[in-house]
Amino acid sequence: MECPVCQTEMVPPGPGGGRYWCTCGRVAAAGETAVDIEIRERMRRETLDLLDHAIALRGGSRAPSLKEDPEMGQQMQTRGCSACGGTMYKTVEVDENNQVTGESQFVCSNSSCGNVE
Repeated sequence: MECPVCQTEMVPPGPGGGRYWCTCGRVAAAGETAVDIEIRERMRRETLDLLDHAIALRGGSRAPSLKEDPEMGQQMQTRGCSACGGTMYKTVEVDENNQVTGESQFVCSNSSCGNVE
């Protein structure tokens, strides 16, 4: 399978299955078109941009006072990546009763995989 951006052969999946991948970070399942690959890449980049923004917002140098602590919170969930066997993570927003109010997609932490589920 050829990478639609690099115009080079993508590395095939290993014996355990998974996806083709390119050194530019793009991944593809067998039979996917260039459009499918670019849609996944756009979604992956948007997810990483949102994560970078969230990390920047949480990176303040001062500790909040108890009055500033929100009633809601955020949890991180992890699981194994079906494409490369690495670790996938997602954020889960919870309310004061620890009930889920929103969640992101799982994103593989392996930069050469980029799997999003």
